[in-house]
Amino acid sequence: MHDLQSFLRTIEEKSPDDIVYVDAPIDPLFEPSALVAKLDALKKRPIVIFRNIKGSAYPVVTNVTASRKRLAIALGVKPEKIIERYIEAIRHPLAPVTVESGPVFEEVTTGKDVNILKLPQITHHLADAGPYFTGAVVLCKDPDSGKYNASFNRLMIKDECHTAIHLTTNKHLWHSYLKKERAGEPLEIAILIGLHPALALGSLYIGGMDEDELGIMGALTGAPLPVAKCKTIDLQVPVNAEILLEAEILPHVREAEGPFGEFTGYSIGQRKREVVKIKAICQRKAPLFYDISVGQFDHLLLSTVPMEASLYTRVKSDVPTVQAVRIPAPFTAFISLRNVSPGMANSAILAAFNADMYIKTVVVVDEDIDVYNTGRVVWAMGTRCQPARDVILVPNLRGSDLDPSCTPDGFTSKMGIDATAKPSLADFPAMSAFSQEVMDRLNLAELIKAK
Repeated sequence: MHDLQSFLRTIEEKSPDDIVYVDAPIDPLFEPSALVAKLDALKKRPIVIFRNIKGSAYPVVTNVTASRKRLAIALGVKPEKIIERYIEAIRHPLAPVTVESGPVFEEVTTGKDVNILKLPQITHHLADAGPYFTGAVVLCKDPDSGKYNASFNRLMIKDECHTAIHLTTNKHLWHSYLKKERAGEPLEIAILIGLHPALALGSLYIGGMDEDELGIMGALTGAPLPVAKCKTIDLQVPVNAEILLEAEILPHVREAEGPFGEFTGYSIGQRKREVVKIKAICQRKAPLFYDISVGQFDHLLLSTVPMEASLYTRVKSDVPTVQAVRIPAPFTAFISLRNVSPGMANSAILAAFNADMYIKTVVVVDEDIDVYNTGRVVWAMGTRCQPARDVILVPNLRGSDLDPSCTPDGFTSKMGIDATAKPSLADFPAMSAFSQEVMDRLNLAELIKAK
């Protein structure tokens, strides 16, 4: 069974040092995120389960995806095969299978009894406007195609049955909402809290509007995803979630949302955002509440893997000699390729901009540069790039409204840096090297003695 609790049991069996428990009373105001930050400062990134959150009966689990080793366990591969496994799921999705019901429907609350204030009210950062749900996957069905889209969206808790939601302009959920709003109708959504990490990774896939992300989520687990019909809305949802909030985004209603400390490391200011009405709370009999410490490694790694896989697939379709893609920082991509003809680096840069509107800076290097070694990428920029010749600037493109340097509506300029050798790597000056025979002959254990 691919659910969060079974994954945690697997971690306890295979890597018990990767999970810790906190039984002391924890204040949801700042303390969960602060504890994760203190651990991260010590280069410690275990899963943390808080079993005594003040004001709520729900235990809280966080930092689940702060380790490539744990992501690899979730996908059933070695850490170096994570991106390859994700690309395989993109290419070979598995259609979901409909079932009658499942664990997430063991307890159902509707009508006047709905009260999301009973869930942990975690305020993550000092400047946050209030408590947020950060680990919520929002599932919707496109009004035209009927295809399902999944995405992580931050939700600011307003009262017992309302939240404000951050919808990213030009993303699929935003487009689906606008279609319904134009008709004066709400958009039905399912808010899933607490999924197996493979499903969480699948929900972050960046694809076309005609792709059904339930198929990719299933493919990442190796089996069709079991789904069942919701109780109060016309959606089918994964039945193995911990908690399900059946809801709708109201048309023509906006309320203040934010500020909130985002993955960029900045608190993004208050804006008028769309409003969600919760119609039902469904859950397991003993659910875990899943939280993401936004801006910490947990959050960054979870979002980076799908972006790298999606970018690799889409850029390689335009530039077949692409070797690797890495997202080293917000809105930034490193791409390595075999540069067999002039202009290929620029083609890769433009393909990356088109593939993901979040990407603002792209650096392209030759195949001999390891994109996971930031120092070598910077070295290539310093020794293989002439700014007047090799830097391209594209103004006035859609970016992310979470980028504090953008205009308020998310428009940005974008920069591509061609840090490949010119005219080719073979024609460039030879790199300093050592005789392999000498390197093999020098035995450090024999030559270097301790005092």
